[in-house]
Amino acid sequence: MGAAPGITVTEPSPGTYRFKGSTTTGAGSWDNLTSVVHVDAGTYTMDATDWPLGNNSWLMGIQAHISHDDGSEGANAFKPRDYGPKTLKAGTLQCNIFVNTTGEVDKTFTPRLYKID
Repeated sequence: MGAAPGITVTEPSPGTYRFKGSTTTGAGSWDNLTSVVHVDAGTYTMDATDWPLGNNSWLMGIQAHISHDDGSEGANAFKPRDYGPKTLKAGTLQCNIFVNTTGEVDKTFTPRLYKID
């Protein structure tokens, strides 16, 4: 699936990602772990039952940006400490998994986007 300095990413099942390895530098984000989905206007939340370092961590998680269909300025929609619920306009949501930690990494998680209404 991909690798950054010392960390390999695999997809053991669809939508589940495993990060394993060791690094002395922050890995940054994986461009090939970007997911793009069109959302209708509504209220959404992002969750994972297995956040690797908790849903408040900037060391590993998801950041998502929305580009609105109406042409209005896009915005960050989801990020650590702010995964929802959120009311979104219709648009294209781009989600990126990031890893900003160093040392040993052996983490698996399955992020999900849910429409509440």
